[in-house]
Amino acid sequence: MGRIIRFPGRGIGSNCYLFSDDSGTASVVIDPSASPETTASVFGPVLSSVRAILLTHAHADHLLGLRKWREAIGAPICIGRYDRYALSDPEANVASLLGLPTHDFGDADRVLEDGDEIAVGREKLTVLYTPGHTTGSVCFLTENALFSGDTLFSFGGVGRTDFFGGSDETLEISVNRLLALPPTLTVYPGHGPETTIERERTYHHFRTP
Repeated sequence: MGRIIRFPGRGIGSNCYLFSDDSGTASVVIDPSASPETTASVFGPVLSSVRAILLTHAHADHLLGLRKWREAIGAPICIGRYDRYALSDPEANVASLLGLPTHDFGDADRVLEDGDEIAVGREKLTVLYTPGHTTGSVCFLTENALFSGDTLFSFGGVGRTDFFGGSDETLEISVNRLLALPPTLTVYPGHGPETTIERERTYHHFRTP
């Protein structure tokens, strides 16, 4: 099943997650809005097990700890193909619009495609391409959980589409793809509390009958 730890990061209430296999010998960090030193009290025992840093999208509020994670553990940074450029593009990563100080987050080590699988010890994450909030947004799916970034929030919420690369029409398609997943999946969003696919089917105005 894997183990999940959530840490509220810096930025605008963004969530940073650690996903580990049950043995705790392999982990990934998802959306490093929090830096290693601020998560040490929670993540500390498993920091040495981190094998990759996964980004659901390239908005700055989810990346504020990225450089420090890279320096601390040297794990590869992975992002959807169509958001890679935004890591160093201040218009696309909206750092200025959000009033955040860092504009250039370096480059990724691996670009992700729809259907890619990422091994985490005995567990795996499957990449789902879910554009709309950004051009290259992705989600990460496990057997029991979905890390949805800013594509899907609790209580029918979605990420903004008025930033660079956003699209209401495209986001609607992506959200409906997620709502078609198994209802028992727990959803871990980029902001706010966790939810389930079943719950979001009842709340969501994007749902296609």
